[in-house]
Amino acid sequence: METGKASKLAGGLLATTGLLGIIILAADQILRESLGGQHWYGLIAFVVIDFVVAAYLVVKPSGTILMFGAVWSIFRIIIQLADVATAPMSQMTYEDFANYLFNPTLVTSPNPPGVPAALIDLILLLELVVVGVAFGGRHRTPKVT
Repeated sequence: METGKASKLAGGLLATTGLLGIIILAADQILRESLGGQHWYGLIAFVVIDFVVAAYLVVKPSGTILMFGAVWSIFRIIIQLADVATAPMSQMTYEDFANYLFNPTLVTSPNPPGVPAALIDLILLLELVVVGVAFGGRHRTPKVT
C-alpha cells in the first residue's frame, strides 16, 4: 500500500478510536463516578491525541507521520494493558479490574452491557491494525512510470 493511502487509512482508524473513547467517556458511569480523576482525564488526553495524530496522518501523509502514528498506537496499547496495574487505586483486585477493562461479556452496573470492555477491546484491535498499516505503508512507495 502506498504511504499516502496507508496514512489516510491509519488516520481514519485513529479517529475511530477517538470516537470510541468519547463513547466510553459518555457511557461509563463507573469511570466518571468511582474511578474519576486520573483515569477520566487520561482517557480525555488519549481521545485528544488520537484526533490530533489522525488529523496529521490525513492532512500531512508521510512516512515519518505514519511512523509517529504507529509509535502512538504501540504506546497506547502498552498503557491500556498496563492500566491493570492501577487496580488498587480503584479499590479492585487486579483480576476484577482486568475483567472490568477487557471482558466484553461482563455487565458492571450501572454501566450498559459491554461498557467499557467491548469498546476498549475494539480500540486495542484498531490500534494493532494502525501499527500493521503503518509498517506496511511506510516501506512501500509507488512506482514511478
